[in-house]
Amino acid sequence: MKIKQHRRKVLFKSIIIAIIFYWLISFFFGFPVPRGTRVTPNYSTYYENWRGIYYISVENVLNLINFGHWGYLEDVDKETFIILDDNWAKDKNHVWYQDKTIKTVDVASFDVDKSGLPKDKYHVYVYDVDMHSFRPSKCNMDVTTAEHFVFKNNGQDWTWMRDKNFVYYDETKLDVDRNTFAPLGKTYWWTDKDYVYIDRWNSSLKKCELIKVDSLQSPVDTLNTGSHYLRNGRNMIHLSSVIARDIEVYRFEEVGLSKCIINDMLFENGERILKDSLDVAEAKFYFYGHIATDKNHVFYSRKQLNDIDAASFHQIDDEIFEDKYYIYTIKENAWREEYPFERKRK
Repeated sequence: MKIKQHRRKVLFKSIIIAIIFYWLISFFFGFPVPRGTRVTPNYSTYYENWRGIYYISVENVLNLINFGHWGYLEDVDKETFIILDDNWAKDKNHVWYQDKTIKTVDVASFDVDKSGLPKDKYHVYVYDVDMHSFRPSKCNMDVTTAEHFVFKNNGQDWTWMRDKNFVYYDETKLDVDRNTFAPLGKTYWWTDKDYVYIDRWNSSLKKCELIKVDSLQSPVDTLNTGSHYLRNGRNMIHLSSVIARDIEVYRFEEVGLSKCIINDMLFENGERILKDSLDVAEAKFYFYGHIATDKNHVFYSRKQLNDIDAASFHQIDDEIFEDKYYIYTIKENAWREEYPFERKRK
């Protein structure tokens, strides 16, 4: 018995030593450690150490365990090596995106313009998801005036470009007014001087496309940032569809997930619901808009809950309600249930 215990202890120690040894080898030979010095103080992504010049996407090397990327550049001419921005560099013979060499590029004229668009005197370069790298654009843009012009999430949206004449989306020339086309604030929509548009993914074409939604009217506003509903003058839009036309909007309110009140009408995902069933003007909404009540009815989503006394039903705590007969507590997995409450008689 003692011999078996001793063997198990020896085996356990051997495994621990092997794991430590493995991580030490990975740390010192798998990562660029010791970390070198910046090639230039202006950029924090290209470094040089005894092994050469490398790209690293994170400041703290330990972050590479969870995210980030690094790699050494091959065949670098150090005398002519320059950094163009945080992700681009070149020497007299090569252009690199991060640590990958970009082929078929005119090295001498290649640069990254002030909008962040990479180009040489012949082509602009776009990111190809399948290649995981950049290639010359397939749209015949005017290279000199080409630029990125859309900034989202604190960076350029690479799918949008324009030149002196046209706007391009996912390398497709658009029939929009080049000079006035722009995002509508932080919404899902775009406008030019004539129309409201929305962009979406076309699964059959396997690319993004721009959809013309409505002629541009005034005023144009949304309920809040991230809302799927847009007021366009006297028309109401839900994403790519006009759901109400030529109405005077006196009430415009978001009441839950994808739910919106327009005057005395309730919409869910752009579809009018509970018509002639719910008194929208007097209705109250709870539980992210899933529960709707008036003096005569209680609805969960679109289903009427006939066992609840609507006249006395009200909220007494965050997820607790009552009527004159019962206490109602929202179930833990109410999202998956047709009936949302656990109820207890008073």
